[in-house]
Amino acid sequence: MKTRSRKNRKWSAAIVLEEIRQWNLRGEPLYSHHVRKNFQELLAAGIRYYGSWQAAVEKAGIQYNEVRKYQHWTKDGIVAQIQELFKQGADLSFRAMMLSSYNSMVYAAIRPKHFGSWKTALTAAGLAPNEIYRYRSWNEETILDEIRRLKEQGVDLSSKTMDETANPLIATARRRFGNWGAAVEKAGIDYASIRRRRRWTSAMVIDGIRDLQRQGIRLQSGEVRRHAPALFAAACKPRFFGSWLKALAAAKNTATVA
Repeated sequence: MKTRSRKNRKWSAAIVLEEIRQWNLRGEPLYSHHVRKNFQELLAAGIRYYGSWQAAVEKAGIQYNEVRKYQHWTKDGIVAQIQELFKQGADLSFRAMMLSSYNSMVYAAIRPKHFGSWKTALTAAGLAPNEIYRYRSWNEETILDEIRRLKEQGVDLSSKTMDETANPLIATARRRFGNWGAAVEKAGIDYASIRRRRRWTSAMVIDGIRDLQRQGIRLQSGEVRRHAPALFAAACKPRFFGSWLKALAAAKNTATVA
């Protein structure tokens, strides 16, 4: 990143705070070493008007201990936190996360040594960034319509399967309705019947793969997660095949033997 030279700029206390907030929204790390290297004038102005860089950052409404903590995140820790937030129904859009108490995790995620971007971090956590942003703009009625559509397609709507397949719909519904069961019931579907989950076996997974082939559905993971999320989740369970690729290989080998 090129150093930002603004030596002739007229600074004020208000401008310092605005610049800090803008950096925060863009995902720029706010710890002092990074700011000194990339925007020394802002650092100097912050210290001049507020006595210290930490005081300036906190005056801008950002917890400085969160800014410093980002350096301790690992890739596995970031992925685990994203997955946990998804299960809680958190808004995982970049802007929402940067304005949340988890902004230190986002800072870490977008570092080159971790994921380089927030979308890449979401993908590493098994989420579809485009879907995250698409569902974010939905209202209650469109959420209910989507639930009904999935039900008509025969999709397993149990919360366990929806979580395992990283479907952003469940996170959005939780934000809007409080919990997944309430959203399903609001859509006119008996959630008690949905909770009676199918008990998969390895043979059933292989049969499911062959059924998708007969339907002409591509066996790429994204397509399968869209058309048969329960099958995909079962195939990836450690007690069956551990991954979708291994399940495909098993189905191919079984077909060869037959």
